[in-house]
Amino acid sequence: MKLVETPIQSNLDLETIYPKISTFLFEKSAIKFYKIYALDRNQIIYVDLFDKELVLMVNTKRKIAKNEIDFVLRKLLNATREEVIISVNTPKLLKVQAIKFNKACKDIIMIEKDR
Repeated sequence: MKLVETPIQSNLDLETIYPKISTFLFEKSAIKFYKIYALDRNQIIYVDLFDKELVLMVNTKRKIAKNEIDFVLRKLLNATREEVIISVNTPKLLKVQAIKFNKACKDIIMIEKDR
C-alpha cells in the first residue's frame, strides 16, 4: 500500500471539497489545518484540530479493510488501535440526520486521537 498526498493547488477550504461531511463533523470546531491523501481507492482526510487529530477514510466502492485502517494509523497518527477511537458507524449517523451525498458512499470511518 502507498499513501499519497493529494496536492491542493488553490485556496480551498474543507467545506468546499466535502460540504456534507464537514458540516456534520466540524460545524462548531476550529480547524488548524487539513491534508488530503489517497490510499488505493480510499480518500483520506487528515484534520488537525487544536485539541485532537481526526482522520476520515471515505470509500465509494467498497468497505474499508482493517489492514488499511491499521496502515493509516501507523503512517499518519503514529498510533495503535488502543490509543485511538475508531467510529465505524459514521454512515448510519449521517443517515439518521438525513444527510445525503451526491455520490453513493459505501463506507466512512472516522478515527479520533486526543493530544
